[in-house]
Amino acid sequence: MGDFGAGAPQDRLGTLLRSLRLDRGMTQEELGAASGMSVRSIRDLERGVSCPRISTLRLLAHTWQLSEAQRAELHRLARAKRDGAGEARGSGARP
Repeated sequence: MGDFGAGAPQDRLGTLLRSLRLDRGMTQEELGAASGMSVRSIRDLERGVSCPRISTLRLLAHTWQLSEAQRAELHRLARAKRDGAGEARGSGARP
């Protein structure tokens, strides 16, 4: 895996997911077939449009046979993305 320390958590998670897929020589269509996910869902995750559920992270980790360290990094980035999205939504509500 490469260095995913740069950029916002939203960008890093999508970049990591794309990198993991490409490292395994998979297209989005092949990952969809292997995991049971839709290509649209995979595309949205990689672009940072959506944040994966824990069950989705587990599915991808199982499909890719990720190490515990790789699984932990996926979960860490997903948490950071969720936390950042919550802060961004909440920041506009204050006068």
